[in-house]
Amino acid sequence: MENDFPFEKPNKRKERTENKRYLAKKKRYQEKMAWNSSGAPEFSSAFLEKSENVWRISEIKQGVSGKILTCFSQDWGILDLQIRWNDERAGAVVIGDYVSLRKEEIDGIIKRANLLARYKWDNNRFSLGSRILQPIAANLDYVVIVASAKDPKFQPWFIDRYMVLVDETGIPPIICITKSDLLPIDDPVLDWYENTLKVPVIHASSVSGDGIGALQEILRGKTVAFVGKSGVGKSSLTNALLGDDVITTSHVSEKWGQGRHTTTASKMHVWGKDSYVIDTPGIRSLEFLEFDREELKMYFPEFVKHSGKCQFRDCNHATEPICGIKSAVSEWKIPEFRYRTYLRLLSEVA
Repeated sequence: MENDFPFEKPNKRKERTENKRYLAKKKRYQEKMAWNSSGAPEFSSAFLEKSENVWRISEIKQGVSGKILTCFSQDWGILDLQIRWNDERAGAVVIGDYVSLRKEEIDGIIKRANLLARYKWDNNRFSLGSRILQPIAANLDYVVIVASAKDPKFQPWFIDRYMVLVDETGIPPIICITKSDLLPIDDPVLDWYENTLKVPVIHASSVSGDGIGALQEILRGKTVAFVGKSGVGKSSLTNALLGDDVITTSHVSEKWGQGRHTTTASKMHVWGKDSYVIDTPGIRSLEFLEFDREELKMYFPEFVKHSGKCQFRDCNHATEPICGIKSAVSEWKIPEFRYRTYLRLLSEVA
């Protein structure tokens, strides 16, 4: 039988894929996201053990023709480096990195003490909806998890999520509850972290000044990053440390009850001798790094002494009929809110 439709319907997607400009743009995108599974840069001279000409990355901005990296050195002052955006070095460095320079070009990254990063869904049309690693900051002494007492409302489960993320990196956490002048917060989650897990909890207000001195005392001489949801007061807290309104702040949306993204890119600020604070953009959703269900249990240390009573060695502490963790929860030996957090996270990991 003769084909009634002698002309094949054009395949627009195939035509676009074969388009040279499209392929070139796709290649640049892939180079931009050139991170391996450990978050290490791809160029061979990275992670040097020692170097004489050492600078530290304090800001990364997008210029017209490429990325502009602001570096500073105790000996040489401040320097702006212009790097083509698809250069592998531009995609490799992160705020807080120590880098070696040669003729005002990055020669390599000094071996990192740690790296704070998260995964996020990348909806770029070249990424096919994959998850990419988003580095936040490197070489930190503390991560300050910032939550607000009000506007937006206090959400203890989000602190739990950040605690797991930070614990995975090995960086000591601090919890700071901002806007404490608006509403006193006395939550069992905070009591658990402070008294059982020995995590410092500071109640502060950038308006009244309460808690700012205590925060300065802990952070003096350290490099820290403020992390938290949009609108919780990270920028206001940074301004309080700096003693000036350096960073623009905004109010919480009355309609949605969520903060606006005032800070759009991370930046390191100097507020004292050897004292650095990195203000990061607010994160409304937090994806975890890659770990499985067995690893998740390790982030709940209170489970250890009760897991020996589980029927199965690989018990997930969820649907198993005989479980030492569930028994401990029913007997008030493990707080119920901690167990609920565990179940919530368990549903998200592989």
